[in-house]
Amino acid sequence: MSNTNLHLVFDSIYRFFTKESSKDALRNILAICIPAVLLFYTTNLDIAIAFAVGTLLASLTDLPGNRQDKKQTALWCIPLFFIASTSTVLSLHDALWLTPILLTLLGFGCALLLALGSRIATVGTLTLIVISFTIGLKPNSPLIFSISFFTGTVWFFSLSLLQVYLRPYRSLQYAMREGFSTLAQLLRTKAKCYDTEISLSQVYNELSLVHIQVSEQLENVRSLLLRESTLLTSEDTSPSHWLSKTYSLIDLYELMMAVDNDYETIREQLKDTAALPIIRKAIYALSDEIEACNGTHISTRKVAYNQHIISSCLGDLDNLQRKASPDIHLLINPVISHIRQILTIVRDIQSNMSKAEPTSVPDVHYQHFIPAQPKINTLRKQLTFRSPIFIYALRMALLLGCSGLIGYFLPEYKYASWMILTIILVARPSYSNTQRRNYQRIVGSVLGIIIGMILTFFIHSPLLLLFLAALCLYGFFLFNRPDYLVSVIFVTIAIILSLNVHEGNIWDILGSRFAFTLLGSAFAILGCFALPINQRRMVSNVTDNLLDNFRGYHQKVKEALHGEAVSTYELRLVRKHAQTTLALFYDHAEQFRKDPINRRKDRQQMNHFQSLAYRIHAHLLGITVSLTKSSISSEMENNLQQRLHFIQELLEDLHDSAQQFSPTPK
Repeated sequence: MSNTNLHLVFDSIYRFFTKESSKDALRNILAICIPAVLLFYTTNLDIAIAFAVGTLLASLTDLPGNRQDKKQTALWCIPLFFIASTSTVLSLHDALWLTPILLTLLGFGCALLLALGSRIATVGTLTLIVISFTIGLKPNSPLIFSISFFTGTVWFFSLSLLQVYLRPYRSLQYAMREGFSTLAQLLRTKAKCYDTEISLSQVYNELSLVHIQVSEQLENVRSLLLRESTLLTSEDTSPSHWLSKTYSLIDLYELMMAVDNDYETIREQLKDTAALPIIRKAIYALSDEIEACNGTHISTRKVAYNQHIISSCLGDLDNLQRKASPDIHLLINPVISHIRQILTIVRDIQSNMSKAEPTSVPDVHYQHFIPAQPKINTLRKQLTFRSPIFIYALRMALLLGCSGLIGYFLPEYKYASWMILTIILVARPSYSNTQRRNYQRIVGSVLGIIIGMILTFFIHSPLLLLFLAALCLYGFFLFNRPDYLVSVIFVTIAIILSLNVHEGNIWDILGSRFAFTLLGSAFAILGCFALPINQRRMVSNVTDNLLDNFRGYHQKVKEALHGEAVSTYELRLVRKHAQTTLALFYDHAEQFRKDPINRRKDRQQMNHFQSLAYRIHAHLLGITVSLTKSSISSEMENNLQQRLHFIQELLEDLHDSAQQFSPTPK
């Protein structure tokens, strides 16, 4: 391995371990293990286990956020965990027949929490997992278990709230860092648009997946920054610094996605010139520069090398366009302009310049850019068969109730816990996500079982096995967000090693885990067919919203070009709505394509609609960049008018294409 490759490997490892999720993983494992060990030596094993499980499950609800978010999680999680753990342990001891009913009711209620957003939905999912763990542990003393479990939950949230009050802007810092990293990834993917060896439909599919990540990060940054009234009203330099960085992040996204010409035209016209490989080379170097904006250490030699590459590429492109025909010149010049504009923003960020943004939004309008927070009455609105969340909640109630009944007829109810846990973790609203989770859980369980068997065969020291279990639990926390399959491998090993030390019957553990994991996976798939969600209706709603937002964006750009009074706030707001709706559409499109009930023709129509949507969005951004970043000559104004007319034609095509996804074709 060369020194360069070795450096890239170490650089990737360093970035991984400096992420917020990786540092949270270390905090979580210490918060679990240290008190649990102390409780084991000062009290007894049952108290230590219940405390550790309470801390473990509470830590999994702790998503990145500000003080308000962390308090909200604690206020939902602590009572729900207490109710779930106490009611389950009491039913196991005093009224076993109540357990399937409890699973049915809480399965419906917790799944319905999906309507309140990802944070509360995570609490709902973990509440169901509390039931599964309680069934699997089957504590001897309900009172001791409930108190110990509750104490572990409160202990974790005490640490979490203390941390967020000591470092209130920690998640914002990491969100900003991740924002630049995802933008760099977006730019690397976009370089493929200038590679004639790769089909544009494939590139658009790849870009759609990255676009979802970028959109989530931008929404996260907006939410974390614009809800911090204390930060925004402070008299020191922090507000201008954070706002400047946020504007830079969003403007970089705008410049990356903007185009002045279709990629089909660019490829066709430039394929016989040297321009395409030069553009790709410049884009890759520029993506490294954007990556350096995330605050991680980049060597000065690497920065100097990237600067040299970009300058050299820009010089080569300048020479090409001077010698080329007018048509070629019109294609290359916008690319050069965008690269230089991106480079200017990157240089300002790297030099920590906090300049006044000429296209900023007045303070009074900030709330319009904050993602909407669902209200509690949203739950009532979901109680209809037209709601996909309601269908999903019914499905979870049915699956968990059936698994509870199966457990009732087993020799020991605790064996059903693996099946219940698998259903909770695998069953997603869409078939495609359920299938993906199924694959990850089954493969992860098999690999984890094999590794766990090998470790227990060669290692007989209980202390060493418990130490390895703790390391694997740390690995689970490390990969829980980035890679679910890897996290399943680690947690399977941790469970097998721990239960082998605790119970000793390793073959019974392995057999029950694998058999009931497979049964739970099969149930999750059957649930998708028994109570399917109308994916076509969901796609139709999203495409209608996307069309409305594109038309609104097109109208505002048209008004601005005609000299009407259109504020920067209005342009930024319609751009945001278009961007977030497009990301939502990409997500639904991916699920639609993988749904087995949709025909090949449906998938082809979806690909066509997606390509049109991408082109419209990119062209609208291109015109916005021209309006806000440069002066408009009469010749340029005529060109922009022609492009607006072209976008209007694309919008009409998009409208016609959208009719294919209507639940009742028009």
